[in-house]
Amino acid sequence: MQQAELLNYEDYIFPAEAKENWKNSDLIKAIHRSQHTQRNYDLSKTIPIEDIKTIITSATQCPSKQNIAFYDLHVITNQELIFEIYKTTTNIHADDEYDSLSNPQVLANMLLIFSEKNINKNTNHREVNKVLAKEDLENSKQIVNNDRHVAVGIAAGYVNLTASLLGYETGCCSCVMNYDLLKNLIHTENHPILLMGVGFKNDKKNRRLHPLKDTAEAKENNWVDIFTATKKEGINITYFK
Repeated sequence: MQQAELLNYEDYIFPAEAKENWKNSDLIKAIHRSQHTQRNYDLSKTIPIEDIKTIITSATQCPSKQNIAFYDLHVITNQELIFEIYKTTTNIHADDEYDSLSNPQVLANMLLIFSEKNINKNTNHREVNKVLAKEDLENSKQIVNNDRHVAVGIAAGYVNLTASLLGYETGCCSCVMNYDLLKNLIHTENHPILLMGVGFKNDKKNRRLHPLKDTAEAKENNWVDIFTATKKEGINITYFK
């Protein structure tokens, strides 16, 4: 076998022969657009059912280890319920005072919640079988948990890009402060892993503004006017030609 030529492109992100090739420019624009976290949604609009079906498909028909269903998906469009779920992302002390800013990326037209799933026996996954048989528990649980989070990460990526291609914005949140209340709200006993808002961009507000920034709630708790933004860090690519 001929040894591959190792090229390390640290100053730009594409192979030299692809730098001027932009045939997939619309897709590339959607990818770049999808990395932005949305915090202000236009809740006067409703996501069409066909788009909801497409997004659900992207969240459930993506790859996972041995095709195991490592997670359950909760799809919520009820705005009253979404607001109650949003409250579980705030850090509230016993005296009902906020310790930190809440996470409005979940205040979307549609909210997806990925939660752990009780896994049934699957002969193709040794660690799953060992966990169910209570053998080598510590190591096997770690492997299963890793596979679960990889599966959720892939699913979230599918949803993120699919939503972007459909013209929607997204925002992910794992900063849940009250898991017991959240589990009660979505009728599950299993641990929620990721909350993901999907919806229409509010063109009248900066996406980094808290949608409740002018409310009495925000003023009482001294919430910042705008969320900070950090530049996307470059990822080193080693290209074998």
